[in-house]
Amino acid sequence: MRLLHAVSTGVGAVLHVEGGWGSGRTLLARETAATARRLNLAVVDADWPADAVPELLTRAGTGPGAPPGPVLVVLDDLHLADPALLRSLQTLPWQLRDRPIGWLLSRRRGAGGVQADQLFAQQHPAGGHVDLRPLTAQAAGLLAADQSAGTLIGLPNLLRATAGNPLLTIELVRGVHEEGPDCISGTPPSRVRQCVRRCLAALSVDCRQLLQVGAVLGVRFALADAATMLRRPAADLLAPMEELLSADLLTCDGDQLLFGQEVFWRSVLTLLPGPGRAALNQVAADAQLTTAAGPPPPVTGIRSARTAHDLPQWSALSDTERTVARLVSQGLTNQQIASHVFRSPHTINYHLRRIFRKLEIRSRVDLARLALQHYSLADDVMDVAG
Repeated sequence: MRLLHAVSTGVGAVLHVEGGWGSGRTLLARETAATARRLNLAVVDADWPADAVPELLTRAGTGPGAPPGPVLVVLDDLHLADPALLRSLQTLPWQLRDRPIGWLLSRRRGAGGVQADQLFAQQHPAGGHVDLRPLTAQAAGLLAADQSAGTLIGLPNLLRATAGNPLLTIELVRGVHEEGPDCISGTPPSRVRQCVRRCLAALSVDCRQLLQVGAVLGVRFALADAATMLRRPAADLLAPMEELLSADLLTCDGDQLLFGQEVFWRSVLTLLPGPGRAALNQVAADAQLTTAAGPPPPVTGIRSARTAHDLPQWSALSDTERTVARLVSQGLTNQQIASHVFRSPHTINYHLRRIFRKLEIRSRVDLARLALQHYSLADDVMDVAG
């Protein structure tokens, strides 16, 4: 690495490392520190926020406790750092540029506020910048093979589910070995869910809520729908949206937002408590019927009598059947519905046959129409009752 070569030859250097969640920043920092030690460089590797960090930084450059030779200072997760530390890091490498000190400074891309942005935008005479992006399919395949003790069943599906995220690729491979290949397309393995749980806990409340509501809306969703569910102006969600995009937790797909890693989306959805997910599913049904499908047509005459007759029939459907019917009304295919409710397409076909029989209909078009009429009439009944 050029950073270590520069320091070994007596030149101070700075390397800025940025990346999204699970991109391998921390692993890169650890491997660089290990390589530096093998080259007999002194390493100042501090966890923080900690009161000892400023002292360690001073010792790395000046004073009686300073190491006699080349030094590598490694500071990871600087998006969590105190603004005072970030300000000091904007000047300290310049003040000590004549000493053989290498600085590896790492943060989650786009996070940490103005001070972090200013620090990572700085140019250093002997510096560099690394932006860690998702792995290519070939690189992710090599990583998965390296983590696998033998032939990995379902490798193509695994690579699609993780979309080049190194952490998810490693944890899903290990999860497959522990729990079997069904977890690639079904409920994510425990170790993957725990990774995602830690990710959600580290996010701001606004970011976490946007991910949770978005997951209920589907692997692809509109920001306007999420705003409707959260009962907030869409403008209020711009900042958390940008933070999630920078962290590679969401991507843009035209005018919609997309969970780039399918296994991450399924994990977020699975981690929602059952009552909360059920409540959000109901709100999602109402929100999507008014935004995606538009308002239902006026119901008059004979059609009105049929709709009034349909409402009691609808109550005969099970919770799962109502969920399947709602997703059909949104235009999802059987495969998409299967992914959404964690069932096989064969099971979705079975539910559809039962729905058709109970509602006395013959096609998905009839089902979509009745679903729209049902939710419209249910809203009218609630309005009258209220």
